[in-house]
Amino acid sequence: MSIIDIIRDVILVAAAVLVLIVLRRVGTEKRRVPVGVWPFLVTGFSLLLMGRVLETLTPEALHLSVLVKAVLQEIFGFVLGFVTLSTGLIRWLPDLLPSREPAEQQPSTPAPAPIEANLPSEHSSQELLASILKSSLAGVLVLRAVRDDIGDVVDFECKLMNATAEQILGRPASSFVGCCVLRELPCLKAEISLAEAVSVIDTGLPFKSERHFTQGGNGAWYQFVAVKLGDGLAVTFADISARKRAEAQLRHAAHHDTLTGLPNRALFMERLQQAINRAKRFPEYEFAVLFLDFDRFKIINDSLGHDAGDQLLTGIADRLRGNLRSLDLPSRVGDGHLPARLGGDEFVILLDSINGVRDAVRVAERLQIELSAPHTIDGHEVISTASIGIVTSNLGYETPDDIIRDADTAMYRAKTSGKARHVVFDQKMHEEVVDRLDLEQQLREAVEQCAFTLEFEPIVDLHDGGLAGFEALIRWPHPTRGLLQPSEFVPLAEEIGLMVPIGAWVISEACRQLKEWHTAYPTQTNLAISVNLARQQMLHPDLIPTIERVLAETGVPAERLRLEMVEDMLMDDQKAAQTVLGQLRTLGVKLVMDDFGTGHSSLSSLHRFPIDILKIDRDFIGSVKKRRDYGAIVHAVVELAHNLDMQVVAEGVETEDQLALLQALDCDYAQGQRFSLAVPADEVKRFLETEHCFRHAA
Repeated sequence: MSIIDIIRDVILVAAAVLVLIVLRRVGTEKRRVPVGVWPFLVTGFSLLLMGRVLETLTPEALHLSVLVKAVLQEIFGFVLGFVTLSTGLIRWLPDLLPSREPAEQQPSTPAPAPIEANLPSEHSSQELLASILKSSLAGVLVLRAVRDDIGDVVDFECKLMNATAEQILGRPASSFVGCCVLRELPCLKAEISLAEAVSVIDTGLPFKSERHFTQGGNGAWYQFVAVKLGDGLAVTFADISARKRAEAQLRHAAHHDTLTGLPNRALFMERLQQAINRAKRFPEYEFAVLFLDFDRFKIINDSLGHDAGDQLLTGIADRLRGNLRSLDLPSRVGDGHLPARLGGDEFVILLDSINGVRDAVRVAERLQIELSAPHTIDGHEVISTASIGIVTSNLGYETPDDIIRDADTAMYRAKTSGKARHVVFDQKMHEEVVDRLDLEQQLREAVEQCAFTLEFEPIVDLHDGGLAGFEALIRWPHPTRGLLQPSEFVPLAEEIGLMVPIGAWVISEACRQLKEWHTAYPTQTNLAISVNLARQQMLHPDLIPTIERVLAETGVPAERLRLEMVEDMLMDDQKAAQTVLGQLRTLGVKLVMDDFGTGHSSLSSLHRFPIDILKIDRDFIGSVKKRRDYGAIVHAVVELAHNLDMQVVAEGVETEDQLALLQALDCDYAQGQRFSLAVPADEVKRFLETEHCFRHAA
């Protein structure tokens, strides 16, 4: 043993002591070291030191060193890694842990005699090895290959078995050592075949597997590892039950809703895809999806609090589970019926292996009865009915997303039809959905290409019949459907989030056109342009910068731009609305409350918002001659507005009688069919060429 070897051993011992001191110090600072770490450390360092000692002994002991290091490398590799990182002794680690190549191929180690010739006869060495392995937390077997007359391996003889292996296998070592394992130990044969065992010897590559092993009524998961050891194997059994439990918990958490315990969207979509694939393979197989939304959940959640809402959702989940268990719809082909929670108060059910839509409808009817029963939450009796959309597999779906989309569509149809009912998605609804998807794609393309146009409806001054301005109204010249009115595409644009770019284009185009008219008709520079603001635009951060940019680019005076907004937009978030309207007022833009009288109509709110003009809804104007109370309302609005220094515009004026009444009530402006419908920009010049073009009409 050279002086260099001695120095290496001293460094190794010092490293071990250093690690233990660090861990001890961690413990004194009240940062506990996990209890399970200590046996690994003690056993690992014992084997580590013993391996170095064995290398200095006889050639027979050298074989034991190889075994120790093989077992150590499989079981305690993380300890060595920790030592290496802690001490930086990477340069001598290769010597400490030789590669998996046969020992005779390593130049630094003399070729040992065959293990089968030495190991059985060296009782003292076996006792030494057994004492080392006794403290191991893993079961260890040392096996010698048994060969036939022509040298082929036919079995393995057990040469050594530690105490942990005895506990795992349920047999004492005395009754097993010296026996052929493939005959005496079927569980080992189930883990590794003879051909696989021979492959480990021939290639030197380890074999690994995992198995749930039951002994004496107790079961546990073990990792099985076999590595080459001379002309045999070193086999270890490591208990990985804790890891398996953790993995199972993670899998469950990844596929289940934490509140209700039901499967979540990910698991439901996975099972739904399996059902789709099954329906393609088996034409007789049918399934259905029920999409449930609870009609009064938001009211309950907002009034009683989120805890009450959670209790309600948990109660709903329990009822869904209970009802699906008691269904008399046996799943004959698939994996069974599956309820799931998508999120919020949206639940879905996969009905597996049904006999047509009748089964799905029958389940929906039963669920609606059961789910409408009251829940008792914090002393309150709560009722929340369900609207259910039903989709069956007979429409030939390809993806789970398509099914969920159509089930959601059917559910929404049920909700808008009166709630607490179910609707089956049919071919007509399918065609409507396809048509809507086409329109959505075409609308997106239209936004990218700015493929819209504006029409302009005159606004008339009722005092002198002069032209006061125009309301800009967007139109979409659709390539196949003709000129579409706002009601035919604006709701869709709002739903898919396109109203901000569309609204910005309308403001820009309206101001550009107004500037063109101001330039062409110098006597009409007092003309104003009114633009409707969408709900999404109102609180969008780009609104103010967009208006500032458009006014700067076009040169339109800010006071000539009027922005119209409905009452509900202001009431949704009054504080934010006050801030935005204040910024617009600072710019000089005029603000119009549109459809006044149809929304919240809080008179006190008129003091909070910097409104310049009130616009009376056309429903009131159209009924002033039919109902006297409507005339009184219009009169009151005009008086109120004037007292608050606001002006009034009446829209939807169609008859002489309506016009005469508005003039008698001292209304400021009017627009409607009595004067002119909205017209394209090139037809506006006939109004601009006469200063008081509507004097006779007014």
